[in-house]
Amino acid sequence: MIILFNLFGALLLISSFDLISLYLSIELQSFALYILATFYKESRIVTAAGLKYFLLGALSSCFILLGSAFIYAFSGLTKFDSIYCLISTFDPSVNHTQFILGIILIFIGFLFKIGAAPLHN
Repeated sequence: MIILFNLFGALLLISSFDLISLYLSIELQSFALYILATFYKESRIVTAAGLKYFLLGALSSCFILLGSAFIYAFSGLTKFDSIYCLISTFDPSVNHTQFILGIILIFIGFLFKIGAAPLHN
């Protein structure tokens, strides 16, 4: 059943069209992986690793939510196609640092989630 929740989260992640559905699907998938990481309860090492994985996952979720909030605060949009239309009509005279910071924070959050090389410990 836990693997099915992971698979369901992955399928929802593939079909997400909104920042909110993207976050909810990645969290559904992550919750199943947290349980699978600590499945062998008799080992203290496994329990410690699962707790570290959960804490890093919570930190990466904060980055993803903060990045989504920056994008929403800049554009007022959450749908990907609407955000794309807004990006394609950027005015060079407007300051876009809030939007760019939001994209960077979401990217860093996903790098934490997948355990990329500098962010894996």
